[in-house]
Amino acid sequence: MQVLKTFYNDAQMTDSNSLANALMEKPAELSPIITHLAGKEDRRFPLTMLTEGVGNTKSIDRYEYEYRVKTHEVNIRPVVASSGTGAGGAVFTITFPDKWFVFPYTLISESGVQARIMAEPVQNGSNWDYKLQLIEPDGAATIPSPDIAAGAMWAQLYANVGLDFSRGNASNWSTPGLVRNKIGTIRKSYHFAGNAKDYVAEFSLPTKGGKTTKLWMDYEEYQHMLRFKEECELLYWYGEKTYDSNGVTAMKDENGQPVITGPGLLQQIINKDTYSTMTEAKLLNVIGDLFYGMTDATSKQITLYTGIGGAREFDTALKNFFAAGGAGAWQRGGETRFITGSGRSLGLTGYFTTYEHVDGHTVNVVKVPMFDHGPVAQARSKHPVTGYSMESYRMIFVDQSNYDGQANVQMINKKGREMMRWAVAGSVVPRGFSGSDTRASDIDGASVHMLKTAGIVLKRFDTSLDLQCVAS
Repeated sequence: MQVLKTFYNDAQMTDSNSLANALMEKPAELSPIITHLAGKEDRRFPLTMLTEGVGNTKSIDRYEYEYRVKTHEVNIRPVVASSGTGAGGAVFTITFPDKWFVFPYTLISESGVQARIMAEPVQNGSNWDYKLQLIEPDGAATIPSPDIAAGAMWAQLYANVGLDFSRGNASNWSTPGLVRNKIGTIRKSYHFAGNAKDYVAEFSLPTKGGKTTKLWMDYEEYQHMLRFKEECELLYWYGEKTYDSNGVTAMKDENGQPVITGPGLLQQIINKDTYSTMTEAKLLNVIGDLFYGMTDATSKQITLYTGIGGAREFDTALKNFFAAGGAGAWQRGGETRFITGSGRSLGLTGYFTTYEHVDGHTVNVVKVPMFDHGPVAQARSKHPVTGYSMESYRMIFVDQSNYDGQANVQMINKKGREMMRWAVAGSVVPRGFSGSDTRASDIDGASVHMLKTAGIVLKRFDTSLDLQCVAS
């Protein structure tokens, strides 16, 4: 796929091979192709590319969507109160906050002491009392006091029963949580005079059978379409909900219609943290915590989206780690490649853009121009040392793994409104839009309008991280 800037040739460029016309007929089919093409060209909209550009998108009939999400299962419970020590094989009582543990399972304490549940738990207000007996047969054995102090954790192991006449037990299980969000509509329009230039953009797009077809559109319109995709990208990152927990939207437009905006990626990420200067130890712990929670993921992948500042912090953190001897005997100076050339012609090269964690997972760094030059970056305060925007130092670790055969990050579209485009003709009809001498406006010019109803969904919101710089 490629796009070229050329002059309009009315012998070759007619309405039948206009991309503007084709997009009106097949927006859901062509919009991802244009996204992929433009995304490869300038990388201005990575989330759009990650979702729509590679087919991770879904169209729905409503403006509201919901999905089930199962977060990392927790099989431990804290002690609320206790009585007894279990000495001499005596039954003792531990009170837990709920009835999660099942009779007659064996439990294990923080220090490794095991005890079997000897009877069905009994409700005690909002808590539950469990009768337990130590597994250890030594009559002198007791429970360490820290194991039965309030807040101490116990976990469930297995159900061991008598030789004969045992009864069936139960199983505890947790259902996935239900998440419900909405998708919003954004628009962009532009106007041009009747004596517009004759530049066009010519597209070479793939078709079935490995062949290509050439379509065209006004070059000015192509630039506006790229800008619209940038504005969509801003929505996907920075969008904030305009509705409350009951789904009620208080904001109304000039026509009394509700203005609905769904949450962007940053609002959906629940893990937030800060740093002043990045270190390898911080990376090790942050990335380790994220991967540790991805127990049910396939094709585990985390991408770090950041600006120039964040990329520098990442590179400096790893270089400082090596300079301080952090790699120890594994660093071999004779094989370094940071300095090239010889004599008076030396060059400095070699920058870290990948981090392979000790757990065997890899994180790749992707620089996003939006974090350096976008409207949010321009509005934020400056870094005290470099003068770059603090947004340039923001590090977004995004879990791009698959769960249950589906991508963790997806685009949700309103069916039929994946990418709407239309023109209002005045003294001229925009090329690529079928028209006649009939006009819809008396203006010496014309206007083109674009509209999209969509949103980004982060299905596992607890395995990504928004890490912001707070250097002062």
